[in-house]
Amino acid sequence: LASAGRNAGGIGGSRRIDVLQTGREADMMEIIPLGAGSEVGRSCCVLRFKGKTVLFDCGVHPAYSGLASLPFFDAIETETIDLALVTHFHLDHCAGLPYLLERTNFNPRARIFMTHPTKAIYKALLSDFVRVSHNAGPASNANDALYNEKDISATMERIEVLDYHQEMNVGGIRFWAYNAGHVLGAAMFLVEIAGVRVLYTGDFSRQEDRHLKEAELPPFDTDVLIVESTYGVQVHEPRRVRESRFTQKVSQIVRRGGRCLLPVFALGRAQELLLILDEFWEAHPDL
Repeated sequence: LASAGRNAGGIGGSRRIDVLQTGREADMMEIIPLGAGSEVGRSCCVLRFKGKTVLFDCGVHPAYSGLASLPFFDAIETETIDLALVTHFHLDHCAGLPYLLERTNFNPRARIFMTHPTKAIYKALLSDFVRVSHNAGPASNANDALYNEKDISATMERIEVLDYHQEMNVGGIRFWAYNAGHVLGAAMFLVEIAGVRVLYTGDFSRQEDRHLKEAELPPFDTDVLIVESTYGVQVHEPRRVRESRFTQKVSQIVRRGGRCLLPVFALGRAQELLLILDEFWEAHPDL
């Protein structure tokens, strides 16, 4: 399911689905994108069904700062959330979580889950995010800092971890995490409420690379699929073609005595590029 972005009244693009095909109001499922609906950034999606409310991801928008970067929390009552599931550590999927937990009326009894690697890296990335927000230069607005290190530590105490394939049950909401590829610890979440299964993919990759396996296909039938689709209408070149072009460019620079600066994300892509280059150096000892 995809959705529209914000409109003048708050948030647009919510969907109501008669998943059981009974026509009864009590059987309607509601899906509300609070971010990343027809945009890239601030991934945040709310699922309501049978009196249960699940929040998937809680990121910030990289093109904005301060409150403008957050998901549109005012479109829902945050105190009604029963469960929050975070797919991975990238800021556009998790950096809104401290604000949600510490600066809104978020349900104090709600439970928050992510995988072990995601929780470990989440702390490091968000601490860096706070430092950057506070030290962005004289042109920055001090109010753009959404939260502080103390807020991050408070969220760490509430976050619980789970393993891939581990079955969990929170107040009648059953859920499982499956490997999503993409980055270390990334997970797709399969949620079951009253026998209806919803798969939320987050960012995923179905192509195995040098340091990560491809995304899994959950061994269950799914009634509703909420899928990340940033590149859904694009056809990429084969990986080996892209890698060859990259290594040849680097080789040309090195052979003429130059230095190559690679602007890449520190976690995930950087490791993969280093492995590609290490393999290339071994095959070309003259370099």
